[in-house]
Amino acid sequence: MKLAYYPGCVSQSTGKEMDASTRAVCSALGIELTELEDWNCCGATHVSNELVATGLAARNMAQTDLEIMTSCSICYSNLRAAAQRLEEPEVREKVNAVLEKKYSGAQIRHALDVILEALTEDDERIVVPLKELKVAPYYGCLLTRPAGQYSPQFPVVLEELIRRLQAEPVDFRLKTACCGGPIFMPQEKAAEDVAFRILLEAKKAGAQVIVTVCPLCHLMLDAKQKVLEQKHGEKIEIPVLYVTQLAGIALGLGPEELGLFMNSVSTMAMVEKAYERMGEE
Repeated sequence: MKLAYYPGCVSQSTGKEMDASTRAVCSALGIELTELEDWNCCGATHVSNELVATGLAARNMAQTDLEIMTSCSICYSNLRAAAQRLEEPEVREKVNAVLEKKYSGAQIRHALDVILEALTEDDERIVVPLKELKVAPYYGCLLTRPAGQYSPQFPVVLEELIRRLQAEPVDFRLKTACCGGPIFMPQEKAAEDVAFRILLEAKKAGAQVIVTVCPLCHLMLDAKQKVLEQKHGEKIEIPVLYVTQLAGIALGLGPEELGLFMNSVSTMAMVEKAYERMGEE
């Protein structure tokens, strides 16, 4: 499988572990990634002009004829939304008028879907089965939007991948709730209350780890977890992994390859238990 790879802006900053684990897992699964040579911002939510945001996304998508994969749900949502807007002849004409390479159509895929497609049932490449590991599947609010790929209300693709890695998805009723990240700057307390509610729900559901597909969700639930524990006076202590990191552990990839040392809440105890269970079997 050969795909164009759009890393997104956070791959260069707060989401380096997302990028590293994406590349490592795809390599282990024989998925060839060709990074877009001259990519720019996807036109994320801070670009208020819809036509400008569409143009930014179109400039990326026009660089290749391959299917485009990203591991960031924000980029995934923006690129797909732009592709839908560009189906309108008037929008496409305005955007192409300022593009050097003209947009003619694109297929956008998320790394989650690509990894699930690459892994078969009882895949021999899963050398560290994640048996007995209880995982909270957290989609956030953008992976399922715009509609057409995953159900906005009842997505199940994360659960499918968790099971394929031989772990156990928990019944997590807040799995599609917003993490609060988009309102963090203007409404910090409200955003933190939302994030803590999600963490608390995962704890009540018996989760030993939360898996996410969004760098903003990861920031709110992982990087801010200790601060939220202090503010609310309750320990959570649940590692938050990108889906690519979880898949990489099952594939036997090392902590350095997966960027596990970049996670704020340590993942090492969880990884060690996975290896201990494998040794016992």
